[in-house]
Amino acid sequence: MNGNIDLNLFKTFYIVANCNSFTKASEQLFISQPAVTQAVKKLEEQLNTELFIRTSSGICLTENGKMVYHYAEHLCNLAEAGLNLIKEQKEEQSKIINVGVPTHIGTFYFVKYLKEFNKKYKDVKVNIINKKSDEMLNLLLKRELDIVLDTDMISINDNTIKTIKLVDLKSCFVCNEKFQKIADKNIIEPKELTKYPLILPSSTTFNRKMIDANFEKYNIILSPLIEANSSSISKGIIKNGVGIGWMIKEFVEDDLASKKLFEVKVNIPSVYTSLSVAYHKKFAKKYVEEFIKILKTNL
Repeated sequence: MNGNIDLNLFKTFYIVANCNSFTKASEQLFISQPAVTQAVKKLEEQLNTELFIRTSSGICLTENGKMVYHYAEHLCNLAEAGLNLIKEQKEEQSKIINVGVPTHIGTFYFVKYLKEFNKKYKDVKVNIINKKSDEMLNLLLKRELDIVLDTDMISINDNTIKTIKLVDLKSCFVCNEKFQKIADKNIIEPKELTKYPLILPSSTTFNRKMIDANFEKYNIILSPLIEANSSSISKGIIKNGVGIGWMIKEFVEDDLASKKLFEVKVNIPSVYTSLSVAYHKKFAKKYVEEFIKILKTNL
């Protein structure tokens, strides 16, 4: 007997035996009757035994055919169980969304849409990953994340990734009570702000470049005391009275309302930060698309 037996032959044989007819089996398998007959004949040759007896009333299994039927049934049931298991796993996986979002965006923006999504799709699990922007985008490219929600992603240069701008976030300078006198002024000139210790984003970031550009219009080169790319860390530094810092206004709205921080109004154009969502064009799960629809309600 040939050790390399085509398992599809067993499936065809099993269907023929169940139908007790080559014609009915061909209809069920969506192949021609000669193809079914040829498959059974090939299996008989490989097993070196006759599987069916052809009679005037139809076909019936031989004794060896009955033994082969037992194993063919087992093989087909195992195959079906395996396919069902894979299907179930895929369905379960499709009910998981892996989202990359920075802490500050998650705090004031993401949570309200997450609540709305969870209310609509209670059985979908959401995994939230918080890493550096470039690390999250790398995970997205490797399909380890389904969505990345972050600032200044509109210029991603990868044709497999789709980005959608959601909203422009306004920024401002803030301080704690140590510098409240300057905050109490209606508006200050850019030069006056440079007299104080400043906490700004890194000079390599888009936001910092925009801030610098606004001050350069007044021939001012900023020299911050501290540069930090983490909004949470920056806010902590500012709240501890180390200096006056630049923040996305939505991120500190509660602190401004509770008088834990105070806005310092500077006579320069406001810097807006674009918040976007990025996801795979081809591999977006069903629930990813639903989540993005909810995010886009802000547009």
